[in-house]
Amino acid sequence: MLTVGLTGGIGSGKSTFAGLLARRGAQVVDADAIGRTALEPGQQAWHSVVDTFGDEVLAPGMRIDRARLADIVFANPKALAALNAIVHPIIVSRIAETLEMLRGTDEIVVIDAALIVEIGLTDALDVLVVVDAPEDVRRTRLVDERQMSIEDINARMRVQADPTELADRADIVVKNNGSLDDLDREAQRVWEELSRLSQSSE
Repeated sequence: MLTVGLTGGIGSGKSTFAGLLARRGAQVVDADAIGRTALEPGQQAWHSVVDTFGDEVLAPGMRIDRARLADIVFANPKALAALNAIVHPIIVSRIAETLEMLRGTDEIVVIDAALIVEIGLTDALDVLVVVDAPEDVRRTRLVDERQMSIEDINARMRVQADPTELADRADIVVKNNGSLDDLDREAQRVWEELSRLSQSSE
């Protein structure tokens, strides 16, 4: 098993790149999906979030209003730290369970996580891949594709690792400032490199 961390700043195209690797055979572990599942009604993290932030974060049907929760935590570092303290241990635990399940196989496992460095997963990795794009490109994508406000973009970028520092720590850097076809070619390049590393580690 080759354990690959995949990260990048918001708007970099990290999750799109993860999908391109999945199409080539990677087993992708989506940290965001784990976090979303953890906040489903009835889950322990759901109770902890409601206890911490109150009923104001609930939408109809007792689901957590993720947009409202984001507004609260990205405007308040202490609130963000409180949310991370609830959700991050669950994400790390589920990732560890998946890695343990796949240990001994010849799978290439890609952990898709925006905060892979911040939650301390780098020690578990064989390879760190960082998807990078210029800040103006990332901002345009977030406004055009996700309809995010400039204020929301700024708040989220402030709490993520500096892209230059991420790139410096990476084993492989993917430049994503072109078309989807360009990114697909990068995915093929990276997949071939990961396959080579996987075979050499057997």
